[in-house]
Amino acid sequence: MRETCPIQRTGAESGTMIQRLIKSSVLLTLSVAAFIGVSPSTASGVELAARPTEGIDEVTPARDPDKFRKSGNAVLGIQKALRDLGFYLGGIDGHLNEETRAAIRVYQEGAGLEVDGKVTRQLWDLLLNTQQVHKLLKRLDSARSAGKKNARAALLAHPATRDLIKKNDDERADPTRDSKDCFMQPTVRCLLSAASENVKAVFKPELRDWALGEILVAQSRAGLTEAAMQTASRMHDPRLIMVALRDIAEGQAAAGFADDAREAARIIPDVEKRAEALVAIAEIQVRRGDHKDAGQNIEQLAGVLDQIKSETKRISLDARIAVILMKSGNTEGAAEYLAEAETRARTKTSDQERPMALRYVAAALAETEHPDLALNMLGDIETPSERTSVLISMAEAQARSGDAAAALATADTIDAVRYRAVVLGRIALSQAGRKNFEASEATLDMALAAVDKITLPYARSFAISRIALSMAKVGSLDTNSTNTENWSRFNRAAEVADGIDDSRLRAHTLWTISTAQHHGGDQEGSNKTKLLAKKASDDIKSRLTRVWMYSELAGENVQSRDMPAAWDAFESGISIAKDIDNPWGRSRALAKLAQTLIELVTHGTERKNNP
Repeated sequence: MRETCPIQRTGAESGTMIQRLIKSSVLLTLSVAAFIGVSPSTASGVELAARPTEGIDEVTPARDPDKFRKSGNAVLGIQKALRDLGFYLGGIDGHLNEETRAAIRVYQEGAGLEVDGKVTRQLWDLLLNTQQVHKLLKRLDSARSAGKKNARAALLAHPATRDLIKKNDDERADPTRDSKDCFMQPTVRCLLSAASENVKAVFKPELRDWALGEILVAQSRAGLTEAAMQTASRMHDPRLIMVALRDIAEGQAAAGFADDAREAARIIPDVEKRAEALVAIAEIQVRRGDHKDAGQNIEQLAGVLDQIKSETKRISLDARIAVILMKSGNTEGAAEYLAEAETRARTKTSDQERPMALRYVAAALAETEHPDLALNMLGDIETPSERTSVLISMAEAQARSGDAAAALATADTIDAVRYRAVVLGRIALSQAGRKNFEASEATLDMALAAVDKITLPYARSFAISRIALSMAKVGSLDTNSTNTENWSRFNRAAEVADGIDDSRLRAHTLWTISTAQHHGGDQEGSNKTKLLAKKASDDIKSRLTRVWMYSELAGENVQSRDMPAAWDAFESGISIAKDIDNPWGRSRALAKLAQTLIELVTHGTERKNNP
């Protein structure tokens, strides 16, 4: 019979298993403390402020932590915590008996404390923190189970989705399958077929659902709606099936299938996911210039929005709709949605939710070219993270309108330097777009100076990459300067990019700059930067990450109409993907490459040589 309680084990087996259990609990406690922004040394103090401490005298760090009153209430709390964690089977009576001391010693050993069986302040703090983390995990697990149950019930209740709920344990990968021909002559269908087959060998349900979600996005963008629905039915988690239905609708919109996208959104049982899908479809259509189709989706939203229970979700959707309407030329409709969103934010949200709700409205005001109104609302937003988001939107809106001085002033008020540096790079690009290149370069210098103050490694790498790309774009925009002047800008951008610590960001940025140099006529500089880009690419340890980067480069080159460079990036991704032997990574890589190939064939099916 399998033993379920760690206290019942004895000997070396018991010690090893219990130590692993307690150490994992302690590490989880410290991780939670770090997540909420306190150090391990102060975490216990934060927790104790929120729970009773009857029975333990308040002692200062200078005093012996053993010297406090071990009352019945204190021991009672220790016994309850040890019982909840599975280390104590005796009575909860507040008596510090030998059975309680034995359980304390077992816990102390696993937690790396001095094993003496004593009730101390350190034991109290660590044990009760660990207990609270376990309770939190139980609540999260309970909420997760409830979410799955609700999603499953909703899918089963809808005639169009009930067939998506089925058992998925009978799939087995074909060991004789060979994808060599597909890598030699890749097509969207063969890449997706290989991805679907590889995912059968992924045995962890959460990883399998992840890969299936990316496969069905590619299928929907290729117009393979039936195949995408079949892929959704292979998922284990009903909540992710809901997300998959939304992704299918958005994929169809991205492919230009407006009617199919609306129909796909209509069958989503979850009201919030249905609304999100319709808004996302409208956003895609506005970007494509399909204002009429976008308007039809907004009309379809009218009845859906009133069914949304979460006020913050409703407000965020109202704000996004306002931006869509403004970009479509419907200023009156945009104003109505924004007014409704602000009223809801001020009257129907809690004190905790209000800053986020107002941030949605203020950001939408900035994006619809009303940064002055967003500024007026900023005084009501006290949460630092929400204020930062609004300030970023305001600075970018001011830059787009040509008010660089106001944009720079707003950027200067952004406390988080990692965001300020990126915003300054965008302002510089806006200045260059208005042919104010001298001011643009001065702003870029300010951005680089801000980077020196960023301490988080990835945030610093990201900021440098954005600034380097802005530098290269400034060089591309200046058609009046001599080649020597512009090539100098490109070279400086490459030098800055080569200082990026993160290898993926460094490689991606250098490849982009190399392409800009090529188009700017600096072939020698382009070749030098390309060598740096290749070295940075080789430094990326994960093959999947390399495939992802080359796929993104291909997509960007498609958007800039550089089809030779797009095909080169795609083929680099293909050559790497064939060597991925992990089924999860291979299936995701193939799905990503299929999406990329869809973009390539949409804009030109023939492979062209570089000039």
